[in-house]
Amino acid sequence: MASLVLELQQEALNTGSSVANLLRMAFVVARKLGVSDFEKWVSAEMNGYKDGMDIPDYRILAGSVKVFNPYHGWQPLRFGDPKWADRLSKRQIPDSIAKLENMLNDNTSKPGEFMVTFVPEVEKDLMDAMSPPRLQPATAIGSAAVQAIVDTVRNTVLDWSLKLEASGVLGENMTFSEEEKSRAPAPATPASVAYYAQTQTVIHGMQQSQIQQATTDSTQTFVQAPPDLAAVAALMTELRGQLASLNLSPELRGEIEADMLTVEAQAKSPKPRFAIIRETMHSMRSVLEQAAGGVVAAGLLAEFTRLLS
Repeated sequence: MASLVLELQQEALNTGSSVANLLRMAFVVARKLGVSDFEKWVSAEMNGYKDGMDIPDYRILAGSVKVFNPYHGWQPLRFGDPKWADRLSKRQIPDSIAKLENMLNDNTSKPGEFMVTFVPEVEKDLMDAMSPPRLQPATAIGSAAVQAIVDTVRNTVLDWSLKLEASGVLGENMTFSEEEKSRAPAPATPASVAYYAQTQTVIHGMQQSQIQQATTDSTQTFVQAPPDLAAVAALMTELRGQLASLNLSPELRGEIEADMLTVEAQAKSPKPRFAIIRETMHSMRSVLEQAAGGVVAAGLLAEFTRLLS
């Protein structure tokens, strides 16, 4: 019967074979040899990387952040501050090798490109930072980069099988002798970093930046910094004190009082919805533009404009 190691080596050299199948063979070899570190790496590649596990550097891919326009498809998302573009374009790819191979074999989203969505928390923060229309964001990763993950895994297994052969560790008759186990070289698995599902990305510090959809008749929106909550609260207090001096109809006054309650509640919330604050303040500014309060109205409008800019 052929040796386990030589069979593993032959499978690794066969570029037409599935890397998922190759990993199952590598798992058997690593388990029989008692090489626990390599066994853990193979298991993670077979089953995917979970929260808290170390993820290899080769699984951190750079792409470009885009938003989905229902009329024009995926369009580039451009940031005024380059650090945000860099931060959001680098994605950890924790999926199993089998899933990545299936993606490569059936890439129906767009030839040569995969759209990697954000976890819900990050997606919500990013969309809240946009002014309307709020479009779904994702990171576009080239298929060549995904293929590189699969190739790196194949090459790592091949390299280890060659080292085993060079050390005289062959596994004849599906078994390894105690001497072979003692001679088995340590595998050279790639460097890793901790994987935490990218739930900690902070969007609220983002500076105002234009989103330009790359089409001939494209529309524009903005990724904006959230308003200063302390300044917003102070403005609501000032507005409440100046309401009597503004020449507002009972209907408009009722509207702006209801809006003040909404903004104040959001400003005091432990998880304020910046999009709600911004939209409500836009509505309040429109009401103030209809007021005939002279200097008072002008001063309030100026402060609303400053906080919304």
